[in-house]
Amino acid sequence: MKSIKNVIILGGLFACTLFGSCVDAELESVVEYKNHYKTLDDANSAILGLYGKFMGLAEQTIVLGELRADLMDVTDNASIELQEINANTPSSGNKYADMTNYYSVIQNCNDILAGFEDMLANNRLTQEEYSELYSDVAALRCWTYLQVGMYFGKAVYVTEPTVSVEDASKLEQLPKIGLDELLPRLIECMENLPTLEDYLNSDLIKYKLDTYDLKRFFVNKRILLGDLYLWNGNYREAAVQYRKFLSTDENKASTANAVRYRCGSYSTGGDTYFQVFYERYMDGDMNSYKNTWLNMFAFPADKSALWSELIWTISYDPAFEPYYPLIELFANEGKGKYELMPSAYAVTDLWEKEEQKNGAEFDGRGRDSSYKLVNGEYVVQKYLYDYDPAKPYEKKGRWFLNRAAQVLLRYAEAVNRCGYTKLAYSILNEGFKTTYRYTPESEAKREWDCVTSYEYGQPYPEPFYFDARSIDAPYYRSPWREFTGIRGRVSLKAKEMEPEAGETDVQCMEKLLIEESALELAFEGHRWGDLIRVARRMNKEKAGSGSEYLKEVIGRKYERSGLSMPDFSSEEKWYLNVSK
Repeated sequence: MKSIKNVIILGGLFACTLFGSCVDAELESVVEYKNHYKTLDDANSAILGLYGKFMGLAEQTIVLGELRADLMDVTDNASIELQEINANTPSSGNKYADMTNYYSVIQNCNDILAGFEDMLANNRLTQEEYSELYSDVAALRCWTYLQVGMYFGKAVYVTEPTVSVEDASKLEQLPKIGLDELLPRLIECMENLPTLEDYLNSDLIKYKLDTYDLKRFFVNKRILLGDLYLWNGNYREAAVQYRKFLSTDENKASTANAVRYRCGSYSTGGDTYFQVFYERYMDGDMNSYKNTWLNMFAFPADKSALWSELIWTISYDPAFEPYYPLIELFANEGKGKYELMPSAYAVTDLWEKEEQKNGAEFDGRGRDSSYKLVNGEYVVQKYLYDYDPAKPYEKKGRWFLNRAAQVLLRYAEAVNRCGYTKLAYSILNEGFKTTYRYTPESEAKREWDCVTSYEYGQPYPEPFYFDARSIDAPYYRSPWREFTGIRGRVSLKAKEMEPEAGETDVQCMEKLLIEESALELAFEGHRWGDLIRVARRMNKEKAGSGSEYLKEVIGRKYERSGLSMPDFSSEEKWYLNVSK
């Protein structure tokens, strides 16, 4: 994008000295922040430049977020670097195991934040402008640090700008900290931001950049804070943040009656419903099968219906840098190199083994949605809907970072740990109306008069309360009446809890939620983080149980592919070794 070409390159200096791996950054290119930020336009340009550099993280983040887990595998065309990541044995020059790009973004953030502080002190920004701009950049830095933590296990945590060789030399001496120390620092940063709300008044969201709407271009701070709480074991705090986000309407007013992210289904479909369904009264007829779930990836980026599902998404235009790298990774046509594919295990033993309500055995979120059979080969389809092999040089596409189903699943993970396992069950399966029917009225009315409750007249407290009522007398339509659960909106049978010996209902439900996240969010870069977040939790409850969980889940992919599974027998072996 035109404005994004002006990327600030300060971060290269820090990454160069700290990890011995250089990027294109000369010392004389460094501009001291006090001389760079003079006007609001400068501040906005800095934001766009930062996100331009951030866009360069897509390939590395998706590879590290998926390839060592169970849903993605290498093809015969895969580079040596990808094969090394798949085996968890990266060499010292492996670009995917190099922290440089992440630290380049982090240090850009540090420079910009210092510039904004200087602008506020010298009355070049109003307090309102500063609050929005500063909070966005600080949150993006926290997001980037979280990626470093989950992939590499340790991070050098620095929040000051690096403007000289002396500064960089001092930073080299800083110790690396593990996730247990990193997470509280990131939480403290987020808790002290001037605002957790999205941009409201900034020029950044008042116009389109090269035809792309920027309202969903920026990190969502409430979701990020919820994620950090979830990683750190602060489950109620996580639930509060997710629920506040789910209660925010288009005008950013928090209310229990918000309806934007309902993840609902409707018998006649329509553009605003992303679901798998059958024509009314024809549930047993495969000829009436409809799949609009895939439209969230296939619709044009400016389709307004997308904003009931997509929360944080970034579009790549073929005419502007940075270019979209995922065509080469996944496509087997046009300019694709077809280096990565869905794992055979994921295709045959996950999506194809799911059972729909009518008895059909397959999950519509899999075949011809998340993956597709092209020229006899399975390809990751989620990133290829915008690509036309007949126009091979037009490499455009999107990076999907947050969406509604993801937030609901993580909210369910948090509330389950708070003891509201039934609420988690309803979100996972068929929604509130099917699970909660506490009224003394007739059975027919119970389906419609519904709030999440202990029993009739005793609703759950916030942040565990949802109103799913749809009443004719008196007339009342609640916002969550159309929520039919994550599995319900794709016509799958409910998944019942069957705890193993010595396993609690909470632990059993947690595994079911992570399994469902695989089916719903496959290839979007979340799988590795989901698995080790839960595995770390398991290890704290029972030594070694998290490593056994990873071995059980991930081992199925390697067994099916005929490759040796990496050694994940201890937590320090989960992370990429970049000490050399």
